[in-house]
Amino acid sequence: MPNNKVLIPLNQSELSQEILPYVKKFIPADKNDLILFFVTKPPGSVGFGEPDLRAGYAPMPGDKPVKPTLHPIYATQQQDSIRAQVETDLMPVTNNLRESGYQVAIIVGFDKDPVDAILAAIKSSKIDLVAMSTRARVGVTRFFFRNVADTLAQRTKIPVLLIHPTEE
Repeated sequence: MPNNKVLIPLNQSELSQEILPYVKKFIPADKNDLILFFVTKPPGSVGFGEPDLRAGYAPMPGDKPVKPTLHPIYATQQQDSIRAQVETDLMPVTNNLRESGYQVAIIVGFDKDPVDAILAAIKSSKIDLVAMSTRARVGVTRFFFRNVADTLAQRTKIPVLLIHPTEE
């Protein structure tokens, strides 16, 4: 029987990683594979990179002068760069989880709405459980600031393990 797939949404906040000790405590490594899911907004517009003047071109007699040209940077290149940066930033986390016996993968989603991105990842990766930490907002602040975890728990059909970190 294949392992369960556990999606762990992360962002650049320390709060998002506070779920990890609970994952280690309650989700056995031998029966579950972890997918660290980092969601960010899609890259902005396509642009041009700065010319690289270090090429060392030495003109020969009779050559026309060479002017530096701008090279286009495409959205896919920006996405690849973001993926590489996320993998580098999450290396300590992935190494720690792998040392604990987990199979770990990283997925980077590009979407303006984090809930939509997480729901798409759940569907495409056939996720069995989502584990994440959340701020415990109540009252007026809950009304004005949408809680991604609560919205996700309401919209998905799979179990969602939520922790509310204690404030110090």
